[in-house]
Amino acid sequence: MSQENTTQKTEGKVAQLPPNRRQRRYMMKQNGMLRYLSKLSFFHPTKAAIRQQNMENGRKIQEARLDAVEKANHERLEAALNNMKETWANQGYNETEIAQLENAWAMTAVKDKETYQQDKKESRRLMKEARASLLARNNK
Repeated sequence: MSQENTTQKTEGKVAQLPPNRRQRRYMMKQNGMLRYLSKLSFFHPTKAAIRQQNMENGRKIQEARLDAVEKANHERLEAALNNMKETWANQGYNETEIAQLENAWAMTAVKDKETYQQDKKESRRLMKEARASLLARNNK
């Protein structure tokens, strides 16, 4: 089976993710477990125990994969925010204006279905305030 699906690079380190369902089934087939289990009844204690164990392993693997995805998204958003902060600082915004722009950017970067319209309006208002503050400061 291919290793590219189960490895993930994090800051120069390679983290080994658990195998997915297809890979686990393939390993069980290679070990002869599937042939043995298919001959047992659905309610046989051995088959029920293996089924329960597989369900628990699947939950743990799903949780690990979700954590890895959330961590990757968090790192991506943090990097984008840091780039935006540098851009705003180069444009001449001060710390309070950058904080306003950061709040505005955070509202638009992560979309929430229930509050999307309000967030967009608030974000635009904060950006306008920061821009007006910058222009007022520069026009003195």
